[in-house]
Amino acid sequence: MNTTQKTFKLFWQHAWQYPKYVIGLLVMTPIGLLTFRLVPPLIAAHVLQRLAQEDYTHGDVWGSFGQTIIFYSIMTILGGVLAYRIIIFLIWKLEAYVLRDIYRTMFDHYMKLSSSFHANSFGGSLVSRTSKLAGSYIRLADTFFFQFYPLIISLLFVAAVLYSRVPLFVWSLLIFAVLFIIFTIILSRRVRDLSALEANSQNKVTGNLADAITNVLAIKSFSAAQAEKTRFGHATEHTRHRTGDVMWASTKRDFFAAFVTTTLLVMALVVSIIAVVVYKTDVASVFLMLTYAAFLSDQLWTFSSTTLRNFNRAIGDAQEAVLTLEEKPEVADPIHPETSKITIGSVEFQNVSFDHESDQSNEESLFQDFNLKIQAGEKIGLIGRSGGGKTTLTKLLMRFMDIDDGQILVDGQNIAQLKQDDLRQSMTYVPQEPLLFHRSLSENIRYGNPHAQDEDVVNVARLSHAHEFIEKLPQGYETLVGERGVKLSGGQKQRVAIARAMIKDAPILLLDEATSALDSESEKLIQDALWKLMEGKTAIVIAHRLSTVQKMDRILVLENGKIVEEGTHTNLLKNGGIYSELWKHQSGGFLED
Repeated sequence: MNTTQKTFKLFWQHAWQYPKYVIGLLVMTPIGLLTFRLVPPLIAAHVLQRLAQEDYTHGDVWGSFGQTIIFYSIMTILGGVLAYRIIIFLIWKLEAYVLRDIYRTMFDHYMKLSSSFHANSFGGSLVSRTSKLAGSYIRLADTFFFQFYPLIISLLFVAAVLYSRVPLFVWSLLIFAVLFIIFTIILSRRVRDLSALEANSQNKVTGNLADAITNVLAIKSFSAAQAEKTRFGHATEHTRHRTGDVMWASTKRDFFAAFVTTTLLVMALVVSIIAVVVYKTDVASVFLMLTYAAFLSDQLWTFSSTTLRNFNRAIGDAQEAVLTLEEKPEVADPIHPETSKITIGSVEFQNVSFDHESDQSNEESLFQDFNLKIQAGEKIGLIGRSGGGKTTLTKLLMRFMDIDDGQILVDGQNIAQLKQDDLRQSMTYVPQEPLLFHRSLSENIRYGNPHAQDEDVVNVARLSHAHEFIEKLPQGYETLVGERGVKLSGGQKQRVAIARAMIKDAPILLLDEATSALDSESEKLIQDALWKLMEGKTAIVIAHRLSTVQKMDRILVLENGKIVEEGTHTNLLKNGGIYSELWKHQSGGFLED
C-alpha cells in the first residue's frame, strides 16, 4: 500500500466514525447540485422550446409561464440557499470532529514512541507535520465534496438527460471527459512527488526555526545570530526551489488542461451545428448541449487546476505524518501485562547486556552480563567519568530503552512484563536538566501528584527551598515559567523539579545530577530536604559532586559499563582507587594529575 492509499485509509477511518455526517454529505451534495446547477437549465430549455414553437398565449406572460417561473425560483432557492447551507454545516461539523481525532491520534502516537525517536526529531518538525496532516484532511474533504463528487454526478446526469436527445454528443462528451481525467492524473504524479518534497522542506524550515527560537539565548551569547541567519536562509532557499519545481510542473499541466477544456467548448458548438443541420435537433437540445458543455468544461478545468492541485498538496503534506504513524516504538508494552506489585522498591539487574549502538542517544556505554542488587530502602550513589553508563543504567531501569539480554527485577517482577506507565508510576525521576512546562509554578510542582492540595504544594516548595523565591514573584505560585522554564535560573528550575519529586509518593527515587545547578550554599540547604525525600525509599543518585553521595549506604564507581569500585565513602577513600582520586580533586581544589 503506497502513501496515497494509506492517507485515504487514515482519513476514511476517522471520517466514518461519524457516519451521519458522511451519509448526509453524500446525499445532500447531489440534491444541492441538481436543484441549483443541473435542473434549472432543463427548465430553461423547456421554456425555449415552447417559445420556439409559440406554445404560449400572446400577451399573457404570467398565465403562460407563471408556474414555470415559480418552480424555477423554488429550485434555485432550495439549491443555492438551503441545500448548500446544509452541506456547509455538515462538512464543518465533520471536519471539527475529524480534526480533533487526528490531533489526538498524533499526540497519542508521539507519546508512545521511544525517547530515541524524539531525540532524533525536531520538535518543531513534529508539530509542523501534525498541522499539515490536519490541513491535508481539510483540503481532501473540501476537494471531494465540492469538486470531484459534483463532477462525477454532473457527468452522469448530463449523460442521462441528453442520451435520448443527442447520443453522439453524450458519447463524445464521456470519452473526452474520461481521457481528460486520466491524462491529467498521469501528469499530476510528477506534481504530487514534488509536493511531497516541498512539504518535507517546509517541515525542515519549521524545525530550524523552532530550534533557533528555543536556543535563542545560546545564539545571542555566542554572537551567532548571523551564522544562524545564514543557516536558516539556506533552509528557506531550498524550500523556495522546491516550491518553484511544483509551480513549473503545475503550469505545464494547467496549460494542457486549458487547451483541452477550451477544445470541449468548440466541440460542443460543432456537434450542436451538426445536430441541427443534419439531424434536425430542436433548440432545447442545442441549448442544453451548449449550457452543459460550458458547465462541464468549467468543472474539468477546476478538476485539473484546483482539484488535483489540492489533492497533490494534501498528499504531499500528509506523507511525513502518515509515515510517522507507521513508526513502531522501540520499547513496547507487553500484550498481556502483569499487574504491578511494586511497593517497597528492591531492584536487581541480572546478567544484563546492553549495546549502546542499539540506543540512538550518544551514551558511550556498554553492559555485558551486568549484575547489581539494591535492597529496598537502600541509598546508592553512582559516580564515574562521563560515558561510564550511569545515566544509561537509570534509563534501562525506567525502560526508556530495552536491554538486549538478561532481566531487570523490581520487587521480584520483571519490568519487561509491566506496562511502562505502571512501572514509572513507582519511580520518581529528577533529571540533570529540569523538565518544566510552560505553565504555572503550581502546576509544574503538582505534576508529580495532580490531586495534591495547595498546602501540599507549598510544603514541598518549602522543603526544596523553592518557596523562598516563589513568594517574591508578583503572581507567586501562579507565575508562568516560560517554555522549558526559561524565566527561571538553573538553580530555581532544579528546586521546582525537586519539589515536584517530593510531592510524588513513589518507592524508588532516581536523581540524575539533581543538585548540579545549585550553588554550594543552596546545595547545602537542600541536602536535608533530599534526605527527607529519600526516607523509606530506594534511592539511586547520580552525581559528579561527590559531596552529594558522601552519606550513601553504598557508592558504585562505573567505568565502561562495569562496577570497578564499590563501598561506603570511608572504605573507598581507604582503598586509594578512582573514588579516592576524584575526592582529592574535588576537596583539594584543582590538582594536577
